Formats: sequence, C-alpha cells, structure tokens
Amino acid sequence: MKRLCLMRHAKSDWSDPPKDDYHRPLNERGERTAKFMADYIMRSACKPDAVLCSTATRALATFEPLKVRLAGSVPVDYRDRLYHAMPDVMLEEIRATDDAVRTLLLVGHNPGLVLLAMALAEDPENPVALLVENGVPTGGLVVFDFIIESWKDVSEGRGRSVLFTRPRDLMG
Repeated sequence: MKRLCLMRHAKSDWSDPPKDDYHRPLNERGERTAKFMADYIMRSACKPDAVLCSTATRALATFEPLKVRLAGSVPVDYRDRLYHAMPDVMLEEIRATDDAVRTLLLVGHNPGLVLLAMALAEDPENPVALLVENGVPTGGLVVFDFIIESWKDVSEGRGRSVLFTRPRDLMG
C-alpha cells in the first residue's frame, strides 16, 4: 500500500501587491499554520518517507517547519515544475517516486492540487472526496491510500480518500 498526502501551501502575504506571485511569502497566519500542520503531520499517520515540494516561496515556507522536525531523515525533492502544476505534471512527479517510499507528501498549489485530489478519488461520493470538491484551503491536507506496490501505478479513480482536514478545523 502507498499513502499520498497532498498539502496546499499556507496563507500567503498580499501586503505587497506588485510582488510577483512566485516569490510571495507567507503572512503571519500562514506561518502559524505551517508550524501547526508540521506538528500535526509528525504525530499522524501522514508522516512522510519522502517529500515533493514546489519551489515557490510560500510552498518552501510552508514545508520549512516540517523539514526542521524531520531533521534530514527523509529525502526532499524541490521541483520548479510543481509551481502551479496541473494534475498531469503532479502525477508524473508522483509516479517517479522510489517504490521504497510508503508515504509521500506533496506540497503544492491550487487549482491543480484540488483537481488532482478530485481525479484520484475512487469514490467521488465518499464524504472526504465530497469535501475536497468544495476546495482545498490554504494549509489544507488531503490523504489517499492506494492498494499498489509501485508509485508508477497511481492513477485516476484508484485512491481511497482517507482524510481531508483544514487548519481551522484542527486549530480551533
């Protein structure tokens, strides 16, 4: 079995509107959320064996607290092509993952992240899948299990929706 965790970057800072989108940092709320979600992931069944992360500033900043907690114990691949990637690009990256990895975390962006999550769900009527359909908010986490041996076999309609959580649901 393989577990895929999809996480959207935390809330970005829009106080400097001319700043180009790729270099947009997190705002204070986003920084708090990133730390909180890192703690949540570390004590959950979502703790990754490997990570794929967009190179956009807000994605890197979202992953940073988790990176610190993982303390170099898992491989991390930073991918420029994950910045605003559509599902086909994300699937290529996922399918290239080493099969020794059991739990993979991908830190990315909407709209591609929510489109990928909707496409992967084996049962679109599953309560978790229905929540995803309404969008993955900043800092949101969606988790799928695949009954496969190789990441090459991840495909649309084969993921069992396990979890959808929003930081505001967890942080109270």
